[in-house]
Amino acid sequence: MTVTVVASQKGGVGKTTTAINVGILLARAGQRVLAVDADPQIALTRQVGIEARSLGLNLVDVLAGRADARNAIVGDVHGVDVLPGAPQLTGVEMALVGELGRERFLLDALEPVRDSYDAIVIDTPPNLGLLTVNALTCAQQVLAPVSGEDEASVHGVIELRGTIKRLCERLARPAPELIVVLTRWQPYRISCRAIEKRLIDVELAPTARVRARSAAIARAAASRSPLVVSDPDSSAAIGYARLIEQLAMGAGR
Repeated sequence: MTVTVVASQKGGVGKTTTAINVGILLARAGQRVLAVDADPQIALTRQVGIEARSLGLNLVDVLAGRADARNAIVGDVHGVDVLPGAPQLTGVEMALVGELGRERFLLDALEPVRDSYDAIVIDTPPNLGLLTVNALTCAQQVLAPVSGEDEASVHGVIELRGTIKRLCERLARPAPELIVVLTRWQPYRISCRAIEKRLIDVELAPTARVRARSAAIARAAASRSPLVVSDPDSSAAIGYARLIEQLAMGAGR
């Protein structure tokens, strides 16, 4: 079983879009997949059409110890099971600050369901706070979206790499594989090529590229339907399919 965390310190880079579309494509490849929404903005929960106000149990209840993860999962959403988030995750994160073993709460919370899945995909907040750290503690691989339109997202992934290194040294565990996904990619733009070169220079060469400003991405967001469901032949969806192929071949190894 592989836990894949999608993380970025920078918002607006396609983090949630990457998380849910990777999850669905893994399910289409025959894997049993759980998508976990650990972001208080609950973009993943909404993107798959789950309304937060209509939810019963969610990740907040699981992390607070009020519910078992098995009882909070929404089954078979586009072929993927979903453990929804809620805005109250912000309060949970604040409460974790004073807890012993605060980096392990999500790892322990997911333990009852680990054997039920081949892959768990975790979406995280656009920061390196305790919710993201909890997700990284679970990870075998980390997908880091970097925008081809935003130099700041390069600095974000460099900082993410440092956070992973320090966390794993403190926990005395192997570091997860860090896989860079270049989003909003336009191959003929000088700025995009400059950002890719910068990534290569700092030994973070991108594994996959997803085309920029695809109208399909906007339509998917408006319809609350994942991209690979609403427009599977779009250039962006094809980019994610190629990412799955790279992951299957052992990206970065």
